[in-house]
Amino acid sequence: MNDVGHRTPRVVITVAVAMTTLLFVFPLYWMGVLATRRTSEVFQFPPPLLPGTALIDNFGRLQASLDIVRALGNTAYVSVAHTVLVLLVSSLAGYGFSRFREAPGHRVLYGSVLLTLFIPPAAGLIPWFVEMKEFGWINTYWPLILTGAATGFGVFWMRQVVDSTVPADLYDAARMDGAGDLWIYWRVVLPIIRPGLAALAVWSFMMSWNNFLMPLIILNDSEKFTLPLALTQLNTAAGGADVAAVMLGTTIGVLPVFVAFAFATKQFIAGLTAGTVK
Repeated sequence: MNDVGHRTPRVVITVAVAMTTLLFVFPLYWMGVLATRRTSEVFQFPPPLLPGTALIDNFGRLQASLDIVRALGNTAYVSVAHTVLVLLVSSLAGYGFSRFREAPGHRVLYGSVLLTLFIPPAAGLIPWFVEMKEFGWINTYWPLILTGAATGFGVFWMRQVVDSTVPADLYDAARMDGAGDLWIYWRVVLPIIRPGLAALAVWSFMMSWNNFLMPLIILNDSEKFTLPLALTQLNTAAGGADVAAVMLGTTIGVLPVFVAFAFATKQFIAGLTAGTVK
């Protein structure tokens, strides 16, 4: 009787979690199903719940209306380049703020970094656009790649990761071996903070991949459009009626994010829990 009493709360929690997960996952699944159905089947009742056979036809119409392959390539180029730059800058800054705490101006510089977390990005859009125009970077990818390379969150995150995972004794041992600061960063610190880097990489990639506002302001050549921006043109290009093609384009847009997260899940979780257990 006691065993049944102990198991009941666990069963209820398990069922509640399963139902909640289904509630959030089902719209994504249904979007994928509609991407494989004909437009005439999208609005039928009861709605289709299993994949259809019109995937290739839908992709053909999608590609004819919108160069989805080019948009994917543009987005992948911008997202990967931006993510690599974020990892490099944030890890270097986090390493510096963590190790050189007694350096002159450390508190002022780090406090300035933290203050940027409280400034809404939209507040700086107009000055940012003017600056990009002065640089001659309108309708280029440079603003999308370079802007945000030194985010306050990224620097703060990497400083916390370095603090919690790299023992101070390692610095002393490397110094005794004659290693310089950059050598220590590259050969000692980076291998240890890899889980934290993976977590930051997933976050940065997702933010860059889903970025819509900045490409909307900067890009005016449709051949350079990133995927979120290109998908907004899909309704017009498809005559506003090809719902199946729209669903397929949206599915293609979100799929790389899920794939990237799936491959980095182990490192991502390790990064989130870095330093909690020593």
